[in-house]
Amino acid sequence: MQLKGVSNLPGILGATSALECSLDFNFLPLFLQRWVAMSFLRWQLKLADRVGTLYGRLGNWLARCLRHYFYLYLAVAISVFAVVDALYLHKLFDLRQASFDTLVKHRLVTAEPDPDIVILDIDEASLAQLAPELGRWPWPRQVLADVLSQINAQAPRALVFDILFSEPDVFNPDSDTAFDAFLKACSNCYLPWVRLSPEQDASSELKASQIPGAHRLGTGEATIAGILPYFPAGLASGRLGFNSTVPDPDGIIRQYGVYEDHGGVRLPSLPARVLYDSGKLPTRLPSSMLLNWRGKPFNYRYISFADVYRDSLSEYPARPRDEFRNKIIIIGSTAPSLFDIKASPVAEQFPGVEVVATAIDNLKHDDYLRVPALRWLYLLLALVLVWATAWSFYRHAAPEKLARWFGLSQIFLLMLSYASINLSNYYINLLGPVSFSIAYFTLAKLYAFATRRALEDSAWTRSQHTQAGQQAELAWLQMLDERGEPMAESLLDKLCGSLPNALQACAMSLAGSQYGGWRMLEGSLLFTQLHPADQPTLLDEAELRRLVAQWQAHTGLHHYRLVCCTALKADVEPTAKPQVVWQALLAQAFLQTQIPTPSQEIST
Repeated sequence: MQLKGVSNLPGILGATSALECSLDFNFLPLFLQRWVAMSFLRWQLKLADRVGTLYGRLGNWLARCLRHYFYLYLAVAISVFAVVDALYLHKLFDLRQASFDTLVKHRLVTAEPDPDIVILDIDEASLAQLAPELGRWPWPRQVLADVLSQINAQAPRALVFDILFSEPDVFNPDSDTAFDAFLKACSNCYLPWVRLSPEQDASSELKASQIPGAHRLGTGEATIAGILPYFPAGLASGRLGFNSTVPDPDGIIRQYGVYEDHGGVRLPSLPARVLYDSGKLPTRLPSSMLLNWRGKPFNYRYISFADVYRDSLSEYPARPRDEFRNKIIIIGSTAPSLFDIKASPVAEQFPGVEVVATAIDNLKHDDYLRVPALRWLYLLLALVLVWATAWSFYRHAAPEKLARWFGLSQIFLLMLSYASINLSNYYINLLGPVSFSIAYFTLAKLYAFATRRALEDSAWTRSQHTQAGQQAELAWLQMLDERGEPMAESLLDKLCGSLPNALQACAMSLAGSQYGGWRMLEGSLLFTQLHPADQPTLLDEAELRRLVAQWQAHTGLHHYRLVCCTALKADVEPTAKPQVVWQALLAQAFLQTQIPTPSQEIST
């Protein structure tokens, strides 16, 4: 409901997104528009109030049914789900897409690209500059043969094509003949072939053992779906490899296939084939590797094909004669019009030719990212985190401390995962343990908030159940330093922990930051005790002073001064209300205390 034309509605209406509907009330008078808006706002407030009431009732009902055992039941449920996920689902423990992309994209330490890997780029500039002379792409293949023949004369280590020559050029058969002759004369040229979907293997007539460059592992025969290059010289050389840039289900390329075992033969990828022939291929390799990206796109050395082509035709070449010596030259394209642009963790638009370069670089230096098979260790870590948190909730740990330590533990695990990918070639995926522990902590916090009043078990709560003939005791203890600042919460907890168990059971720590006159409550210990009138007094002012002095002597914190140590008691009358009794005792404690200013000397 969009109220157009209403200029003086309360500001709160601007934050009410429910009013932003498609209805238009301009046809109503202004006072009716305001009435509709205010009625809708009142309805929202009533709804919010009812939801809050139902939430409180739900918390009370859960508190009566489950009490603090809810934390243990919840831990059991989360643990069962974690075990099922580790054994069967493999969702959270194997989930690395989002976390991996974030860590890789924001790495502080990235390996430098290999300077011996050079990309001969058929870029948009080359397509535009050579179009008047060579026409639109694809150019006659003799052009590639002529340029690459001059490059090959400089003795590069390898000429790797990221171009699939799957069909003959029916308009330039002589050009194909020249290119085939070049491939026959070239002893270091490598061509790609395309591995099609395994679902098409059954309908294919191509046998895996017929693919040049395949290594036989057994005696089996099986067909495989693939597209081989057209040129006979390229097939006869055996220097072929599949170019596997298959993205993950979300469309992002994170892995690259190294080899595939199919039908009793091992089929190498194009990068593996190149490095195998050069003797640089590691001996133990996975079938698929997680790419160790060298940063943003265009980090490798790119040379425009048009520049090399023009220089090769020049009477006085300007380029160095040994520019490509011992280099691995990858011939490909970054032109968007040729549709070889991929999505990667480091960039939404990443050149496909640079994916091949990254794979060759990773295999050459054996620094692809390893993912340790630590699923059971991750499961154990998740269970430890969940049950440690559950036990803390069950044992009524201080909420602030629990939240602080839990947050620090999660930050530590995330930093450990981040450090692993920056300082090593291993990716320790801790998303599973972190996700399960955060899920538990969130649900436990919601339950604790909903049942905070019903399950409160403080000394103050227990002291509300007064009866006639009982005696109420209250003691207030506060310490300040020389500047008049209250004692820190951690020291206050240590002081409380040094007291006898009977005093600890009836003590409450009043920590935190207050404002105005309520600052007098900062850094205080409040003791409340209720017992039959014939029993001896527990809260004795002199004994409290002695215990504080003993603690100071033990800790050496003599710069704190006891500015308030008041113990009071009152008999509970039959008609007295518990809250009034405690308010009266607390008021008397306030009246007997003077809070010094920082400039005044604090005395005991």
